[in-house]
Amino acid sequence: MIIRLFTFLAIAGIALPLRALVPPDAIRGELAVSRLAFPRSTRLGPHTIRVPFELAGRLIVVEAAAEGLLGNFIIDTGSSKLILNAIHYKGGISPSQLASVGTTGEVEEVNVRPARSLSWSSLSFEKIQAHLIDLSHIEGKKNIRVLGLIGYEVLKDYELLIDFQLQQITLTRLDDSGERLDSLAILEEPEDSLDFHLKGHVITLQGWVDKTPVQFGLDSGAELNLLHSRVKRKVLNHFQISRRVNLNGMGGGEVEVLAGKLYRFRFNDRIRCSGMRTLLSNLDDINASFGTNLQGLIGYEFLCLRRTIINYKKEKLYFLKWYRP
Repeated sequence: MIIRLFTFLAIAGIALPLRALVPPDAIRGELAVSRLAFPRSTRLGPHTIRVPFELAGRLIVVEAAAEGLLGNFIIDTGSSKLILNAIHYKGGISPSQLASVGTTGEVEEVNVRPARSLSWSSLSFEKIQAHLIDLSHIEGKKNIRVLGLIGYEVLKDYELLIDFQLQQITLTRLDDSGERLDSLAILEEPEDSLDFHLKGHVITLQGWVDKTPVQFGLDSGAELNLLHSRVKRKVLNHFQISRRVNLNGMGGGEVEVLAGKLYRFRFNDRIRCSGMRTLLSNLDDINASFGTNLQGLIGYEFLCLRRTIINYKKEKLYFLKWYRP
Protein backbone atom coordinates (compact mmCIF):
# COMPACT_ATOMS: atom_id res chain seq x y z
CA MET A 1 0.00 0.00 0.00
CA ILE A 2 1.26 3.48 -0.88
CA ILE A 3 0.37 6.55 1.20
CA ARG A 4 0.40 9.65 -0.97
CA LEU A 5 1.37 12.92 0.68
CA PHE A 6 0.91 16.03 -1.43
CA THR A 7 2.62 18.58 0.82
CA PHE A 8 5.68 20.05 -0.83
CA LEU A 9 8.03 22.99 -0.47
CA ALA A 10 8.74 25.13 -3.51
CA ILE A 11 12.14 26.76 -3.22
CA ALA A 12 11.34 29.76 -5.36
CA GLY A 13 12.36 32.32 -2.74
CA ILE A 14 13.42 32.70 0.88
CA ALA A 15 10.88 31.91 3.61
CA LEU A 16 11.46 34.16 6.64
CA PRO A 17 10.87 32.68 10.11
CA LEU A 18 7.75 33.90 11.89
CA ARG A 19 8.07 35.57 15.25
CA ALA A 20 5.19 33.53 16.69
CA LEU A 21 6.72 30.18 15.71
CA VAL A 22 9.51 28.54 17.69
CA PRO A 23 12.71 27.59 15.80
CA PRO A 24 13.56 23.87 16.07
CA ASP A 25 16.95 24.39 17.70
CA ALA A 26 15.23 26.03 20.68
CA ILE A 27 13.18 22.97 21.64
CA ARG A 28 15.40 19.89 21.31
CA GLY A 29 15.01 19.29 25.06
CA GLU A 30 11.25 19.68 24.83
CA LEU A 31 8.85 18.86 27.68
CA ALA A 32 5.32 17.52 27.42
CA VAL A 33 2.64 19.97 28.50
CA SER A 34 0.78 18.73 31.57
CA ARG A 35 -1.99 21.33 31.41
CA LEU A 36 -2.96 22.46 27.94
CA ALA A 37 -4.06 26.02 27.27
CA PHE A 38 -5.03 27.68 23.99
CA PRO A 39 -5.35 31.36 24.93
CA ARG A 40 -5.71 32.55 21.32
CA SER A 41 -8.60 30.23 20.43
CA THR A 42 -12.33 30.83 20.82
CA ARG A 43 -14.99 28.24 21.57
CA LEU A 44 -18.12 29.26 19.66
CA GLY A 45 -20.26 26.33 20.80
CA PRO A 46 -20.03 22.75 22.06
CA HIS A 47 -18.90 21.53 18.62
CA THR A 48 -17.16 24.60 17.19
CA ILE A 49 -13.81 26.33 17.58
CA ARG A 50 -12.24 29.37 15.95
CA VAL A 51 -8.46 29.56 15.97
CA PRO A 52 -5.93 31.94 14.40
CA PHE A 53 -3.30 30.63 12.05
CA GLU A 54 0.15 31.78 11.06
CA LEU A 55 1.85 31.37 7.71
CA ALA A 56 5.21 29.64 7.47
CA GLY A 57 6.03 30.67 3.96
CA ARG A 58 2.74 29.64 2.35
CA LEU A 59 1.88 26.81 4.76
CA ILE A 60 -1.08 27.18 7.16
CA VAL A 61 0.13 26.60 10.73
CA VAL A 62 -2.10 26.23 13.80
CA GLU A 63 -1.47 25.43 17.45
CA ALA A 64 -2.59 22.02 18.64
CA ALA A 65 -1.35 19.25 20.93
CA ALA A 66 -0.76 15.56 20.34
CA GLU A 67 -0.23 13.32 23.35
CA GLY A 68 0.22 16.35 25.59
CA LEU A 69 2.92 18.01 23.47
CA LEU A 70 1.82 21.48 22.36
CA GLY A 71 3.11 23.05 19.19
CA ASN A 72 2.76 23.80 15.49
CA PHE A 73 0.70 21.67 13.11
CA ILE A 74 0.26 22.27 9.38
CA ILE A 75 -3.27 22.08 7.92
CA ASP A 76 -2.83 19.73 4.99
CA THR A 77 -5.90 18.52 3.10
CA GLY A 78 -3.54 16.61 0.80
CA SER A 79 -2.64 14.18 3.60
CA SER A 80 -4.98 11.30 4.34
CA LYS A 81 -4.05 10.85 8.00
CA LEU A 82 -2.77 12.68 11.02
CA ILE A 83 0.98 12.85 10.45
CA LEU A 84 3.28 13.06 13.47
CA ASN A 85 6.87 14.20 13.07
CA ALA A 86 9.11 11.21 13.83
CA ILE A 87 11.70 13.65 15.18
CA HIS A 88 9.40 14.41 18.14
CA TYR A 89 7.33 11.20 18.44
CA LYS A 90 8.51 7.63 18.65
CA GLY A 91 7.07 4.15 18.36
CA GLY A 92 4.75 2.50 15.91
CA ILE A 93 5.23 -0.33 13.49
CA SER A 94 6.12 -0.32 9.82
CA PRO A 95 3.59 -2.54 8.02
CA SER A 96 4.81 -4.46 5.00
CA GLN A 97 4.53 -2.47 1.76
CA LEU A 98 3.42 0.73 3.54
CA ALA A 99 5.32 3.79 2.40
CA SER A 100 4.85 7.46 1.58
CA VAL A 101 5.48 8.81 -1.89
CA GLY A 102 5.71 12.55 -2.33
CA THR A 103 5.41 14.84 -5.32
CA THR A 104 9.07 14.26 -6.20
CA GLY A 105 8.50 10.50 -6.46
CA GLU A 106 10.68 9.74 -3.43
CA VAL A 107 9.63 6.73 -1.31
CA GLU A 108 9.96 6.87 2.47
CA GLU A 109 9.17 4.32 5.18
CA VAL A 110 6.14 5.07 7.36
CA ASN A 111 5.50 3.90 10.92
CA VAL A 112 1.88 3.61 12.05
CA ARG A 113 0.41 3.77 15.54
CA PRO A 114 -2.61 5.24 17.35
CA ALA A 115 -2.17 8.73 18.74
CA ARG A 116 -3.54 8.58 22.29
CA SER A 117 -5.00 12.07 21.96
CA LEU A 118 -5.09 15.12 19.74
CA SER A 119 -6.31 18.36 21.29
CA TRP A 120 -7.20 21.36 19.17
CA SER A 121 -8.55 24.16 21.33
CA SER A 122 -11.64 22.69 23.08
CA LEU A 123 -11.97 19.78 20.62
CA SER A 124 -10.46 16.43 21.50
CA PHE A 125 -9.78 13.46 19.22
CA GLU A 126 -9.05 10.16 20.95
CA LYS A 127 -7.13 7.14 19.61
CA ILE A 128 -6.84 8.48 16.10
CA GLN A 129 -4.51 6.58 13.79
CA ALA A 130 -1.31 8.46 13.02
CA HIS A 131 1.53 7.99 10.57
CA LEU A 132 5.03 8.83 11.79
CA ILE A 133 7.23 10.47 9.15
CA ASP A 134 10.42 12.50 9.44
CA LEU A 135 9.42 16.12 8.77
CA SER A 136 12.81 17.62 9.63
CA HIS A 137 13.17 18.99 6.09
CA ILE A 138 10.13 21.22 6.68
CA GLU A 139 11.54 22.37 10.02
CA GLY A 140 14.85 23.19 8.36
CA LYS A 141 13.42 25.05 5.37
CA LYS A 142 10.88 27.02 7.40
CA ASN A 143 12.99 27.41 10.56
CA ILE A 144 10.12 26.35 12.80
CA ARG A 145 9.26 23.41 15.00
CA VAL A 146 6.62 21.21 13.33
CA LEU A 147 4.90 18.51 15.39
CA GLY A 148 2.86 17.20 12.48
CA LEU A 149 0.25 17.61 9.77
CA ILE A 150 -3.52 17.64 10.29
CA GLY A 151 -5.13 15.81 7.38
CA TYR A 152 -8.38 14.34 6.14
CA GLU A 153 -9.00 11.81 8.93
CA VAL A 154 -9.13 14.63 11.49
CA LEU A 155 -11.13 17.03 9.33
CA LYS A 156 -13.67 14.79 7.57
CA ASP A 157 -16.47 15.05 10.18
CA TYR A 158 -16.20 18.85 10.37
CA GLU A 159 -16.87 21.85 8.20
CA LEU A 160 -13.63 23.74 7.77
CA LEU A 161 -13.59 27.49 7.10
CA ILE A 162 -10.15 28.71 6.00
CA ASP A 163 -10.40 32.48 6.21
CA PHE A 164 -7.31 34.10 4.72
CA GLN A 165 -8.63 37.62 5.13
CA LEU A 166 -9.00 37.28 8.92
CA GLN A 167 -6.23 34.63 9.08
CA GLN A 168 -8.29 32.24 11.14
CA ILE A 169 -9.88 28.80 10.91
CA THR A 170 -13.36 27.81 12.06
CA LEU A 171 -13.99 24.10 12.63
CA THR A 172 -17.54 22.92 13.34
CA ARG A 173 -18.82 19.35 13.64
CA LEU A 174 -21.37 18.02 11.14
CA ASP A 175 -24.13 15.45 11.39
CA ASP A 176 -24.27 12.48 9.02
CA SER A 177 -26.00 14.53 6.33
CA GLY A 178 -23.41 17.31 6.47
CA GLU A 179 -25.43 19.84 8.48
CA ARG A 180 -23.77 21.81 11.29
CA LEU A 181 -24.55 20.66 14.82
CA ASP A 182 -23.98 24.25 15.95
CA SER A 183 -26.45 26.13 13.75
CA LEU A 184 -24.94 29.52 14.69
CA ALA A 185 -21.33 28.53 14.05
CA ILE A 186 -21.08 30.49 10.78
CA LEU A 187 -23.72 33.16 10.33
CA GLU A 188 -22.68 34.50 6.94
CA GLU A 189 -24.35 33.20 3.81
CA PRO A 190 -21.98 32.06 1.03
CA GLU A 191 -21.85 34.10 -2.15
CA ASP A 192 -20.85 31.12 -4.30
CA SER A 193 -20.17 27.39 -4.18
CA LEU A 194 -18.56 24.54 -6.09
CA ASP A 195 -19.28 20.83 -6.13
CA PHE A 196 -16.34 18.49 -5.79
CA HIS A 197 -15.80 14.76 -5.97
CA LEU A 198 -14.00 13.01 -3.13
CA LYS A 199 -11.61 10.35 -4.42
CA GLY A 200 -10.41 8.70 -1.24
CA HIS A 201 -9.33 11.78 0.69
CA VAL A 202 -8.56 13.86 -2.42
CA ILE A 203 -10.82 16.81 -3.28
CA THR A 204 -11.12 16.83 -7.08
CA LEU A 205 -12.58 19.78 -8.95
CA GLN A 206 -13.59 20.22 -12.58
CA GLY A 207 -12.23 23.38 -14.15
CA TRP A 208 -11.16 24.84 -17.46
CA VAL A 209 -8.08 26.47 -18.93
CA ASP A 210 -9.60 28.70 -21.57
CA LYS A 211 -12.00 26.20 -23.20
CA THR A 212 -10.11 23.00 -22.32
CA PRO A 213 -11.51 20.93 -19.38
CA VAL A 214 -9.01 20.08 -16.63
CA GLN A 215 -9.36 18.21 -13.34
CA PHE A 216 -7.52 19.67 -10.37
CA GLY A 217 -7.04 18.48 -6.79
CA LEU A 218 -7.34 20.95 -3.90
CA ASP A 219 -4.45 20.70 -1.44
CA SER A 220 -4.01 23.27 1.34
CA GLY A 221 -0.42 22.04 1.78
CA ALA A 222 0.63 23.04 -1.75
CA GLU A 223 2.66 26.24 -1.54
CA LEU A 224 2.42 26.70 -5.28
CA ASN A 225 0.08 25.12 -7.79
CA LEU A 226 1.19 22.08 -9.77
CA LEU A 227 0.39 21.51 -13.44
CA HIS A 228 0.87 18.06 -14.95
CA SER A 229 3.60 18.04 -17.60
CA ARG A 230 1.41 15.71 -19.70
CA VAL A 231 -1.53 18.11 -20.09
CA LYS A 232 -2.76 19.00 -23.55
CA ARG A 233 -0.87 21.57 -25.62
CA LYS A 234 -3.96 23.80 -25.47
CA VAL A 235 -3.43 24.05 -21.70
CA LEU A 236 0.36 24.54 -21.90
CA ASN A 237 -0.21 27.43 -24.29
CA HIS A 238 -1.53 29.36 -21.26
CA PHE A 239 1.41 28.46 -18.98
CA GLN A 240 4.03 31.20 -19.09
CA ILE A 241 7.45 29.92 -17.98
CA SER A 242 9.63 32.25 -15.92
CA ARG A 243 12.48 30.12 -14.52
CA ARG A 244 13.60 26.74 -13.16
CA VAL A 245 13.29 25.96 -9.43
CA ASN A 246 13.82 23.01 -7.08
CA LEU A 247 10.78 21.14 -5.75
CA ASN A 248 11.22 19.59 -2.29
CA GLY A 249 9.11 16.52 -1.49
CA MET A 250 8.12 14.98 1.84
CA GLY A 251 11.42 13.10 2.21
CA GLY A 252 13.54 16.16 1.51
CA GLY A 253 14.52 15.07 -2.01
CA GLU A 254 14.64 17.66 -4.77
CA VAL A 255 13.77 17.69 -8.45
CA GLU A 256 14.16 20.57 -10.87
CA VAL A 257 10.90 21.83 -12.38
CA LEU A 258 9.71 24.74 -14.48
CA ALA A 259 8.05 27.65 -12.69
CA GLY A 260 5.72 30.21 -14.16
CA LYS A 261 2.12 31.39 -14.16
CA LEU A 262 -1.04 29.68 -15.39
CA TYR A 263 -3.50 31.98 -17.11
CA ARG A 264 -7.17 31.71 -18.14
CA PHE A 265 -8.01 29.13 -15.47
CA ARG A 266 -11.57 29.11 -14.17
CA PHE A 267 -14.13 26.92 -12.45
CA ASN A 268 -17.10 28.81 -13.87
CA ASP A 269 -17.88 32.29 -15.12
CA ARG A 270 -17.79 33.69 -11.58
CA ILE A 271 -14.77 31.87 -10.12
CA ARG A 272 -11.73 32.74 -12.22
CA CYS A 273 -8.14 32.25 -11.12
CA SER A 274 -5.94 33.61 -13.89
CA GLY A 275 -2.25 34.33 -13.28
CA MET A 276 -1.60 31.84 -10.46
CA ARG A 277 2.01 30.89 -9.70
CA THR A 278 2.43 27.30 -10.86
CA LEU A 279 5.08 24.60 -11.22
CA LEU A 280 5.14 22.21 -14.18
CA SER A 281 5.75 18.68 -12.85
CA ASN A 282 4.92 15.05 -13.64
CA LEU A 283 1.91 13.84 -11.63
CA ASP A 284 1.89 10.22 -12.87
CA ASP A 285 2.85 8.82 -9.42
CA ILE A 286 0.03 10.71 -7.70
CA ASN A 287 -2.54 9.57 -10.24
CA ALA A 288 -1.34 5.95 -10.11
CA SER A 289 -1.56 5.90 -6.30
CA PHE A 290 -5.13 7.19 -6.07
CA GLY A 291 -6.63 6.08 -9.35
CA THR A 292 -7.19 9.73 -10.25
CA ASN A 293 -6.63 11.62 -13.47
CA LEU A 294 -5.52 14.95 -12.09
CA GLN A 295 -4.09 17.53 -14.45
CA GLY A 296 -2.92 19.62 -11.52
CA LEU A 297 -3.11 20.67 -7.87
CA ILE A 298 -4.21 24.03 -6.49
CA GLY A 299 -3.38 25.22 -3.00
CA TYR A 300 -2.25 28.48 -1.44
CA GLU A 301 -2.48 30.43 -4.72
CA PHE A 302 -6.20 29.67 -4.89
CA LEU A 303 -7.06 29.79 -1.18
CA CYS A 304 -5.17 32.96 -0.20
CA LEU A 305 -7.62 35.21 -2.06
CA ARG A 306 -10.72 33.57 -0.62
CA ARG A 307 -12.68 32.72 2.51
CA THR A 308 -13.31 29.05 1.75
CA ILE A 309 -15.53 26.51 3.51
CA ILE A 310 -14.83 22.80 2.90
CA ASN A 311 -17.69 20.40 3.64
CA TYR A 312 -16.48 16.83 3.02
CA LYS A 313 -19.85 15.21 3.74
CA LYS A 314 -21.72 17.29 1.18
CA GLU A 315 -18.72 17.38 -1.17
CA LYS A 316 -19.10 21.13 -1.50
CA LEU A 317 -16.91 24.21 -1.35
CA TYR A 318 -18.56 27.45 -0.22
CA PHE A 319 -17.11 30.93 -0.55
CA LEU A 320 -17.89 33.80 1.78
CA LYS A 321 -17.72 37.44 0.79
CA TRP A 322 -14.44 39.27 1.24
CA TYR A 323 -14.84 42.03 3.80
CA ARG A 324 -14.64 45.51 2.28
CA PRO A 325 -13.35 48.40 4.45
